[in-house]
Amino acid sequence: MSLNEVKLMHSYLRLHHVFPDDLHIARPLIQMLQKTDRIKEARAFALQMARKMLAIGKPGFATGFLALCKQLNHPNLEEIEALSNMAEITQAGGEETGGERAKLFELINQLSDSEALNFISQANLIRVNIGDNIVTQGEASETFYLILEGDVDVQLELKNGGTTTLKTLGPGDFFGEFACVYKLKRSATVTAKTQTILLEFSAQSVLQLMKEFPIAGEYLIQTVQTRMVHATTHFMPAFSELPEEDKQWLVEESEVNEYAGGVEVPASALLDSACHVIISGTAEVYMSNGKTLSLSTGDMFGSISPYIEIPADAVIRTRDRLLICEVPEKIFRTFMNLYASFEKQVKHEGEKRKAL
Repeated sequence: MSLNEVKLMHSYLRLHHVFPDDLHIARPLIQMLQKTDRIKEARAFALQMARKMLAIGKPGFATGFLALCKQLNHPNLEEIEALSNMAEITQAGGEETGGERAKLFELINQLSDSEALNFISQANLIRVNIGDNIVTQGEASETFYLILEGDVDVQLELKNGGTTTLKTLGPGDFFGEFACVYKLKRSATVTAKTQTILLEFSAQSVLQLMKEFPIAGEYLIQTVQTRMVHATTHFMPAFSELPEEDKQWLVEESEVNEYAGGVEVPASALLDSACHVIISGTAEVYMSNGKTLSLSTGDMFGSISPYIEIPADAVIRTRDRLLICEVPEKIFRTFMNLYASFEKQVKHEGEKRKAL
């Protein structure tokens, strides 16, 4: 259900509160205020943004907002003229600088104002009470959420029956992207820690955004993959006991590769200097001696250890979409040398394969 004009205005006001420096939010908001005859508010807001842009070293953008002030017949002509002169002098002094880091809604950063407005208007505005689950681990749903107000806890249910809180997300953060991008079951439970207001996007609107605007799509994919690897370090026995700083090292250095279902991949194409960990999906490894090895979520393989090695002449056939995390050799060997729990799990992989 798309946002009506009133809810769209309220959503943009909240978005501006979260991302006060984002032009893709500020400019359409001024237009909405003007369209609804809230001229006094539109004037004040345009002047406020002009001051803000000068303060963060963006005189070119300040000039644009000052032009809007004039179009709106702002009565404070003296300040507008003074700010215009300041912006002109600052621009003449060289390139624009970032006096302070602007907080931007990165997902729409490469879109035009109208494109961003079109995407946001497709959302549904929802309110969640304290303690309510917004999504539940293991459920099948494909919605994506952006937090406007409040905080939520992202909790992972562990195989031993316990739970761990991966992180707390607040205004400006988003979640639910795994299900939207890869159509996977929910990887964690997200619970409202406070009264929370969210924008809810359908998978269709998110996938359309990724298709039409590749840069925005690339940013979302990178975010998805980073969070997937981090979640993997918590539910996979080999990584679950590692210190958080080493989990973060793994997240920062690893890559995620995707393979469609029903394709064949020569093992030699994957057996480079890395450890491959299956994040999601299943596959069969067909070896030249006629034997078959099944691989599924959590399994490891690679040429850097005899415990997880598969023959270079083998063929890997995917059953469904396969997501594989590529762990660099330096990280794998460091973990093998430092952590008995990691070494034990790698050796356990080898024992399972011998048994087969």
